[in-house]
Amino acid sequence: MAVLPYALRPSVIIRRKAIRQGILGPSLFWKVVAGWVFGKSTIKKFFGKNDEPLGTWTAGSNSFVNVINAKPPSRKEARAAKAAGITSKMAKQAIIAAAVADAKRKHPDAKIVVKSK
Repeated sequence: MAVLPYALRPSVIIRRKAIRQGILGPSLFWKVVAGWVFGKSTIKKFFGKNDEPLGTWTAGSNSFVNVINAKPPSRKEARAAKAAGITSKMAKQAIIAAAVADAKRKHPDAKIVVKSK
C-alpha cells in the first residue's frame, strides 16, 4: 500500500482544520475537535506513566551513564513484586548494580561514581 504524502494524511488535515476553523475561526465544532486533538497528548503527559530516572554516574572521562526505567511496571507486576517482598528501592539498586557492572566490564580502569537522587 502506498504511503500518503504528509500533507494529505487524515490526521494532518484534521489538525489543520481544527486550528484554522476552530481555534482561529468561529466554528464551535472544530474548537471541540481541537481540544480533543491537542488535549489528549497533554493529559497523557501529566497523568500517564512516565519514565523514572534511576541514577546517573560517570564511567570514565567525559562519558556518563544514565539508567532509566523505560517502562514503569503495571499494577499487576507491581502487586506481584510486592507479594514477593521486592520493594522499588531494592529493584532500583539491582538495576543500578547491573549497569555499574556493565560499565566496569566495558571500562575496567574507570572510576565509577554513582549519583542517584
